[in-house]
Amino acid sequence: AKLFGMLTILLALECMAAPSRDLINTDRLLFAAITDSEKLFSYVRSHGEPQESGPSLEEDLLLYDRPQCNKLGQAALAFFKLQWQLHPSNDAAIPFPSPLSAEHRWTLSFPHVITFLADEDVSRVKFGFDMLQMLVIGTHFIRPAQYATYYTNNDLQRAHSSELLAQTLHTLLSLVLRISAMEATVPNSSSVLEYSSLQAMSLAQSLKALYSIHVQVQAIAEVSQKIRDSDQALIALLPKVLDWLRPVVMGICNKCKDSCQNYDLTLLCEVIRVFDPILKDLEEVFDNSSALPKNIPVFFSMIEAYTALFSSLRAMKMFIHTGNAQFNTYDVAECAQLSFISEWLSQSLDRLILFKERLEKLIDLWSAETEASSPPPGHHRCLLLHYHLEEAVLELSGED
Repeated sequence: AKLFGMLTILLALECMAAPSRDLINTDRLLFAAITDSEKLFSYVRSHGEPQESGPSLEEDLLLYDRPQCNKLGQAALAFFKLQWQLHPSNDAAIPFPSPLSAEHRWTLSFPHVITFLADEDVSRVKFGFDMLQMLVIGTHFIRPAQYATYYTNNDLQRAHSSELLAQTLHTLLSLVLRISAMEATVPNSSSVLEYSSLQAMSLAQSLKALYSIHVQVQAIAEVSQKIRDSDQALIALLPKVLDWLRPVVMGICNKCKDSCQNYDLTLLCEVIRVFDPILKDLEEVFDNSSALPKNIPVFFSMIEAYTALFSSLRAMKMFIHTGNAQFNTYDVAECAQLSFISEWLSQSLDRLILFKERLEKLIDLWSAETEASSPPPGHHRCLLLHYHLEEAVLELSGED
């Protein structure tokens, strides 16, 4: 089976080793001349396949571990194949329809984007942006599967999973931060990558939108946790990540005005698992022995994230007043989910009220502007935080 896999990939890709100054060093191999692979697919499929080769020739191609080519070489291969699909040469023979589905072609292409984006070489990062832009904007015929569990093989699942999406989004957010720093300090820095920080963020949002809502929420949860736990450098972008969940919350709430489906409630519970650690952190902001936050710089760095969270909580207000009479229309599982959501919102309201009291004491202290309580630069942001916090408390408590 391995020999068959090796032969099919060598023939299908019409491979030849060629060094490239732009992409790889001379000691690395690049497979090229892959434009006629569809012909081979059609030919071999029409003549049958060995039973040991796997479920299909396509999977042999996608799952085969190419020992002749390192990660960068494989990424280059996928890049040029994708480029040819988007811009076929004028002198090409009559095009053959690809035997690979849109999801299989995503499997073949997308995992290689992060290889370029995570590279230290600026020219390779640009290839990553180019490849991502081709996938997101240029090739509408290549898309991730909406249900990754459709695939039984882990390698196939990964290309469509929240794990790889989260990895790619996190890498893009890191690049947004790096590019924006360059834009602030280096004149004409956009000419180096040919992509601005705004374009990088736009690509991240467009990529996220290609996946099912469930996968999006899972990926956002992974990115949020990574930023909070181990990547404080990206904390400034956490509000943007949390804002990605607001349309999801509003969409669920609008659907549930008439009747909630099990899928919607499950999705909302997933969103709550993203919000919950941040809400619990509110209890640790202030020191019981003082009106001041335990760590003022950390508190300031989270103000916009808290504001984004409060906005989403306001949209969920309809669930906090779910009564027993409404449970009669739902099954046991849905009633359990509704109870969990309602109880969580009630606990969240208690946390918000307590945090509001502590924040008001802080604002009073800094407003006094005494010599002992001189406010730090940027303290006025607490007023904006208090406004959004008060709105969330009023709406969740039903006081309009």
